[in-house]
Amino acid sequence: MSRILFFACLAYIAGVFAWSVTPLGKQLPNEYKEYVGKYVSIEGVVVDDPNERRENIQLAIRPEGGKGKILVTTDKFGEYRFQDRVKVEGTLLSPPSFEEFDYPGFLSAKNVHAVMYYPTVTVLEKGNHPLFLLKDKLRSVLKENLSFSKSATFGALVLGDQGRMSEEWKNKLNVTGLRHITAISGQHVVILTRMLLPLFLWLGLWRRQAVFLSFACMTLFILLTGMQSSAIRAGIMGGLLLLAEYIGRMNVALRGIVFAAALMLLFNPRLLLHDPGFQLSFLASLGIIFALPLFLRLLKKVPEAFALRENLAVNFSAQLFVLPLLIHNFGYVSVVGVVTNLLLLPVIPFLIGFGFVFLLGGLASNVLAVVLSLPVTLLLEYYHFIVNFFFEVPLASLALPNISFFWFLPFYLAVYGMIKKYANEKSLGFGG
Repeated sequence: MSRILFFACLAYIAGVFAWSVTPLGKQLPNEYKEYVGKYVSIEGVVVDDPNERRENIQLAIRPEGGKGKILVTTDKFGEYRFQDRVKVEGTLLSPPSFEEFDYPGFLSAKNVHAVMYYPTVTVLEKGNHPLFLLKDKLRSVLKENLSFSKSATFGALVLGDQGRMSEEWKNKLNVTGLRHITAISGQHVVILTRMLLPLFLWLGLWRRQAVFLSFACMTLFILLTGMQSSAIRAGIMGGLLLLAEYIGRMNVALRGIVFAAALMLLFNPRLLLHDPGFQLSFLASLGIIFALPLFLRLLKKVPEAFALRENLAVNFSAQLFVLPLLIHNFGYVSVVGVVTNLLLLPVIPFLIGFGFVFLLGGLASNVLAVVLSLPVTLLLEYYHFIVNFFFEVPLASLALPNISFFWFLPFYLAVYGMIKKYANEKSLGFGG
């Protein structure tokens, strides 16, 4: 029965893809199209954690009585929270189109139907959700104890505050192949969740304890990132990987991930082609399932101390499967990425661990925050040194513009053949 369900889910995913590329699938919903181009006054609720960027703030607002969201870009001097009830006055617009990025499709996957730029925003009633009040306090701990650049990097890593990082820094992370560490995406959540497990096992925990603690950290992480939809979906994928690790059957993870993907697409079929977070979490999970044994073999000479070998294998397994999508989205591949990941990935679990202790200690005492910020600052110094040093390396990245989806199929067939050959040699039964 499970095999029938598995293939039914695969067939459904294929059907969603076929529908997505038809004219019907390309028609994007716009609940507010009759108001597009008009000056409107809207009352609604901020339904996502405000995205604080260097130049402005983005608010996802659901108007009263509406189902779709409106993405409002406003100046960064206002103070906004999740669940604020606001009044917005300005011109309603359709999402703009860009030559190299389907921005309307991307927003439609997030149920955003229209946009407004720098309208008048009046807070009618402040939101008081305890989780987001806590997150504001944690942001204050960061800003008061770390330099701006380091607090921006660490805030992106543990709180999901991508907007505070400069475009220059984001570009450096892309070129050095390290953007996946700080980008709150499906890939990021899945990799970090799966990296914690071998570390806890190396520290001496029983497998059951390590799995439950990894799951708890993943849940805390998703909560602190503002329960972003991409993080939640990736949490489901990561949770299935942990469950499979617990019961010792990775084929269960494969079936579970395919079922979860089909279920998500049932509720929102536009995720498949328009949500990079969904795509990355799905591909990263598949990479860990299929390629992890291969990379454990390739990295057999890497020391096992601090779970270094397995954490590197987890990362490279995920990176292998998301590589075509990253090249398609960004137009280049990092040449130095293998080296930078080897140098930086071992410290990431410690940065997260010390970071959580620092944040929680900072809530209790300013003096404690200063003391606990020291190891975090040292690790972030190392992080920034690696990024800045390798960014200056000649030919650090290779431009591969306009890579189409056509090349995905031969790439994954070649990867499958490589994994299959290894599995046959080791009699591991992959693909059977």
